[in-house]
Amino acid sequence: MSFPESGIGASGSDGSRPIRVLYVVPDLRVGGAERHVTTLLPSLDRSRFEASVICLGEEGELFADLGAAGVPARALHRTKRQAAAALRDLVRAMRESRPDIVITRGYNAEALGRLAAWRAGVPHSIVWVHNHGDIEPRGRIRAAVDRVLDRRTTAYFGVAHAQTRYMTDELGYPGSKIRIIHNGVDPSAFDTGEDRAAVADLGLGPEDRIVGLVAALRPEKDHATFLRAARLVADRLPAARFLIVGDGPMRHSIEELAEELGLRDRVVLAGSRPDVAELLRAMDIVVLSSYSIECFPMALLEAMAAARPAVCTAVGGVPEMIADGETGYLVPPRDPEAMAERLIALLADPVARKDMGSAARARVEHLFSLKTSIAAAEKALEEIVTL
Repeated sequence: MSFPESGIGASGSDGSRPIRVLYVVPDLRVGGAERHVTTLLPSLDRSRFEASVICLGEEGELFADLGAAGVPARALHRTKRQAAAALRDLVRAMRESRPDIVITRGYNAEALGRLAAWRAGVPHSIVWVHNHGDIEPRGRIRAAVDRVLDRRTTAYFGVAHAQTRYMTDELGYPGSKIRIIHNGVDPSAFDTGEDRAAVADLGLGPEDRIVGLVAALRPEKDHATFLRAARLVADRLPAARFLIVGDGPMRHSIEELAEELGLRDRVVLAGSRPDVAELLRAMDIVVLSSYSIECFPMALLEAMAAARPAVCTAVGGVPEMIADGETGYLVPPRDPEAMAERLIALLADPVARKDMGSAARARVEHLFSLKTSIAAAEKALEEIVTL
């Protein structure tokens, strides 16, 4: 797929030509930050913006979504050991397409993308941060690289106000360069009704009370706490079933723990599914059990748009999303007892589930719609090019 042709003249919103935005990412595998790319770029006003994407590595499962939406994208198929070659590829691509703004997300992309933008003479560079911490501490080399590249970084975008202290205190980013733009979803893409058809092939039926968790099977998502809470709920409510949607490196250990807890017949691991919107319609409650670095999860926004009440750990930007006691409940991380208590109460009260779900949908429509998020991003990008 070809990239936009180079042009001469100032970019801006005055009709001279659209602002060229190039987003550099590691890949577009299934994940919230990756879905942000494939949701944001196709939605930008094409009379004001020309968007394109470069993946440093492989394409990933979501890559095709860009092509279907008419957003030019390419994958360099470079490994971490091929950083020098990736840098050359990026510089060449940027000199050809002449973006006005390069946005980067993910450490390799942040380092190589900003360095390439510097060498290619791109006027503006943005780091879009989607995490609220690091699984492993950042080393001195990475901190030094960030300090050097900060001089060539126009702005740092975040997706939750809870990130601000992390970005300033831990990452050392200047507060004056930080802007927060909440993620958003299109509420019209999510039906608020109930339908168990999507889970019939998983052995779940109308009589079951389904508690769902949609997340990659990674350590920080803490499926262990969810399963331990599930054990407590199952002891009290025989109709409760637990649906885990997603895939990842922890699958085997999650299966082992479910077996150990005697939940083999109560827990369903559905793997990665393209029909999440339909699966949400089958769920009575949605859970998020992460213990760290969770920021502003798209999966939770989608559950809210589908009018599902949620029981979530109070980490990262989640308290900005959930109105505790109104759209769902917040519980401490790694506390299966607290999680189980809230789940049992909601499963036993269909009126509360309906009221909280309706309030969650209204909150998305009012605060976290895709339209609102896109408008904020467009405004920020236009302001960037005037700096």
